[in-house]
Amino acid sequence: MGALDRILSRAVERGGQERAWPVGHGNVYGWETSWGHDNQRFSPDEVEAETYATQNDVYSLLADRARLLSGLDLRFFKGDGTKKKEIESGKAVELYGHVNKFWAPSRLARMDEMSMGLWGETYWALEPPSKDSPLGEIWWLKPSQVFPAPHPDKYLLGFWYQPILGGQRIWFDIDELVWFRYPNPLDEFTALSPLVAAKVAADTANAMMRSNQKLFTQGLQIAGLVTPSNPELTFSPEQADDLEKYLGKRFTGPEKAHRWAVLRYDAQFRQMSMTPKDAEFVSGLNMTFRQVCRAYGMQPSLHGDLEQASPGDTDALERIEWARTLKPDAQLRAEEIKEQYLPRFAAERATPDHCEFDFTQVPALQESEGAVWEREAAMLDRSLLTINEWRDRRGLPPVPWGEAPWMPLNKGQWKDGQIQVPGGMPGGLPQDAMQGGPVPTDESGVPVEVPPDDERNPVNKPQRWTHGQARSFLADAEVQDFLKQAFARNGHKPVGVR
Repeated sequence: MGALDRILSRAVERGGQERAWPVGHGNVYGWETSWGHDNQRFSPDEVEAETYATQNDVYSLLADRARLLSGLDLRFFKGDGTKKKEIESGKAVELYGHVNKFWAPSRLARMDEMSMGLWGETYWALEPPSKDSPLGEIWWLKPSQVFPAPHPDKYLLGFWYQPILGGQRIWFDIDELVWFRYPNPLDEFTALSPLVAAKVAADTANAMMRSNQKLFTQGLQIAGLVTPSNPELTFSPEQADDLEKYLGKRFTGPEKAHRWAVLRYDAQFRQMSMTPKDAEFVSGLNMTFRQVCRAYGMQPSLHGDLEQASPGDTDALERIEWARTLKPDAQLRAEEIKEQYLPRFAAERATPDHCEFDFTQVPALQESEGAVWEREAAMLDRSLLTINEWRDRRGLPPVPWGEAPWMPLNKGQWKDGQIQVPGGMPGGLPQDAMQGGPVPTDESGVPVEVPPDDERNPVNKPQRWTHGQARSFLADAEVQDFLKQAFARNGHKPVGVR
């Protein structure tokens, strides 16, 4: 191959790589592949993370989110629709349930969620199987020490890890790490931490708390003032000391409350109470906490802000919190596990191809499931959804009578303009299904009046049974067998039958 051919072949190869990510050469700096992408623009640095992780409002929300999401069980599946099958064994499932010999899965889940709340991202390092760990191991990596390495053609080449104590950087290939991150439309290689949106509110709360702390450590803390009633007069030092000792001895303590005071000279009492500025401080703390809750998608009334809380609203607030925030975040996490974690075990025969969190364990979402059932039942009644379509959504096999819709007319199946009677009967309503049977006619087809059957044949006249005759009839073995079968088909048990 000549030089020109080699140049053309490289151009073609490079063009194919560019088509995989057509804007890569215009979005990635060359040095980022070698040194990693700067991820501190939209997430806190080491000092800020330590400050905010120990701030009261931020920590309480991070801990609550971690407790709630770590309680969800992750279930692994293979196939969709009727072919969907839960996978309960295999290396992918067992490694997720094992993590490593020092960490439990719930600890990893809590660390991941708290990292997502601080930095907006978290990392798993997937260690290969070894003699001590046949399954391999999952290790959490501190997000502030990991730097993704973008590539102009391959989008992402790998990751650089900077050890906390310094030293040589460690390189991880793409298949050695699992990267969970919140979307960031401003920089796709950096997570957008919710703490960035809550930072001003958290800083304001910190400043208010520190300012209020100074009132107790450096400010004057007195219950009230005693001054002469005449502003032109003053107490002598002896009078002030005597008055202070007298008041402390006679009126300090709950057992001496509401006593009458007898003074030897005129004095004015001024009580020190909460000022409007103090009230603004309390309301300001509530406001900043609500701002932090809003950034994390949580409901303030469920996390300590009881100013506007109502016990009757608890269920609705929990449902909103799960439906609008926690459930979507968990679903995003499950999709990342599907895309980055499961392909590592693709060579295994029983490897699942997707996973889902089990939300049936969340009481707040169960009422929503009931509403879904009512809506889908109405869709079935209005023929907007067939039974087999509904069963396919639930991963259930189809049934022969579930292909066509069932119309409300006596719940018969409507097909080709006729009601299809269950049991394989011909279309249309049978003549003998009408009350009294078909209308009798003469030879010319004219309806004729026919006397009742009991008048034409007295033998068919209904008889009135005595109590003994009725008991004798019900005691017949053949009658009992018929009743047992009939009641069993209706979901009941006959009296005396176990």
